[in-house]
Amino acid sequence: MFVGRRMKRDLVTVPPGASLSEAARLLKANRIHHLPVVEGRKLLGIVTDTDLRNATLRGAAGEVGGAPRTVEEVMTRDVVTLSPGDTIDDAMLVLCRQRFGALPVVDGDRLVGIVAKADVLAALLETLDIEGVGVRLEVILPRDMGEVTRLSATLRELPVEVRSLVLAPHGKDQYAAFVRVATIDASGVRDRLRGKKFDVAELSDFYEPG
Repeated sequence: MFVGRRMKRDLVTVPPGASLSEAARLLKANRIHHLPVVEGRKLLGIVTDTDLRNATLRGAAGEVGGAPRTVEEVMTRDVVTLSPGDTIDDAMLVLCRQRFGALPVVDGDRLVGIVAKADVLAALLETLDIEGVGVRLEVILPRDMGEVTRLSATLRELPVEVRSLVLAPHGKDQYAAFVRVATIDASGVRDRLRGKKFDVAELSDFYEPG
């Protein structure tokens, strides 16, 4: 899934000479936390609500040189960006590791969008298909695609719709297959899988109440 599909295209931006009060007004009016700073469509930097708060505190503390007056004085210039061809996986890694709230998306130096944590979460929700009635089961498999194929064949025999199947590493030699099925009869599906010798995880495998 590409960033270009998930990014917001209807952007709220400011020029570098905009006042801090104008930037604050835009953030509040649009209920956002990040403003790309542009000249035409060229990305120059980004300013956040945290930048504006810090600037206000610096002014109140009477720092030498006085309080900042324009966005250009407080914006981050060395901006981490994505391209439309990057994947949501790439966005997720950067947002998580760098603890950013959003990332501008550029084509060359031209701003074409912005992707935020909420956009990545929406993409994940779509991938997992968790809307509507259903339950998720965790099946522990040997790290063997033959076992994945066997699980798929077993799921095909079930009298319920499989909404999603996500495979993830589980330790060194295993997979965890997260299966969402369109039923509330979790125990019935679990019993059928166990009847086929699959290891279906229980909460007690990971957590014991104190």
